[in-house]
Amino acid sequence: MIPKDYPYMYARVSAKKKKLFTEREYDNLLKMDVNEISRKMEEGSYKEEINELGTNYDGAALIERALNLNLANTYEKLMAVSSEDARPLIRTYLRRFDIINIKRIIRWKKTDQKREIEHILYPVGTLGLSFEEIREDSVEELIEKLDFSDTNINYSSEIEKCDSLKEIEDCLDRLYSEELRELANKSGSREFKKFVKEEQFNQDLQLALRMKKYEIEPEEIRSKLFNHEKELEEVLESDYDQALKLAKQMTGLQAENLEEFESKMKHDRLERALRTLHREPLGLSSVIGYIVAKEIEIENLRIIARAKETGIQNNDTVRDNLVIL
Repeated sequence: MIPKDYPYMYARVSAKKKKLFTEREYDNLLKMDVNEISRKMEEGSYKEEINELGTNYDGAALIERALNLNLANTYEKLMAVSSEDARPLIRTYLRRFDIINIKRIIRWKKTDQKREIEHILYPVGTLGLSFEEIREDSVEELIEKLDFSDTNINYSSEIEKCDSLKEIEDCLDRLYSEELRELANKSGSREFKKFVKEEQFNQDLQLALRMKKYEIEPEEIRSKLFNHEKELEEVLESDYDQALKLAKQMTGLQAENLEEFESKMKHDRLERALRTLHREPLGLSSVIGYIVAKEIEIENLRIIARAKETGIQNNDTVRDNLVIL
């Protein structure tokens, strides 16, 4: 039986999806400079954030901060319109931003700390650490505070066993992967479970290819994968060129090199996410589909703004790096 608030949730998500940038709008943005892009963003769903930040920032810096703030505001509103049983699931899915933030905090603490920590974190998630804590606490003290109240995964105790920064980052990825699989299995959504399985397989495939490119031994690659050692056995035992060829056969994606293959995978991810809006419109996967599409829009706009600011890439090169349906 479909909960009575699911149709309302789907209607609101569908309305948000219609506000995402279209291919034509991206083509118009590529013809603009950064200030014109920010003005165009102000005319649409980024108006609130551009107006709030516009007195202190301009150019690419304004766009970068507005994108991050809009992402946080979007997910806060999404939680508000979601059904009661969907909110914990969405919160767990959005923990991916907590994981990114934790990695950035620890890396920041272990390096020169020249950049302001406020400028490198996503304002999304449930981490609950103040900037004062982040600046003043040691890495060990911060790790002790990483337990989330809405999960059975004990992040802090597992991370405490790690020594190097790379081990900590690998551990975070593994733990979150476990949590996401557990979430999918409990969700009751066949489409969401399928999406998570495909998402994690593609992550492992992409990681394996990157490591093959740098001639990492198969055994070390296996130790880094989340859950697909058997499915990727032939890829692991092949040389890089053959591994890329096998990856293209597995996914049906055609590409000349790894960079193009990864871009095609991002595009495929968006297509798969949006298809769930239609296959299971009154379920959790409709919300996840929108979340993925929104993430990709944010990344597309960030790519365009940075390219315009530096002036290094031409429009054709920039467009090739965008994920557009």
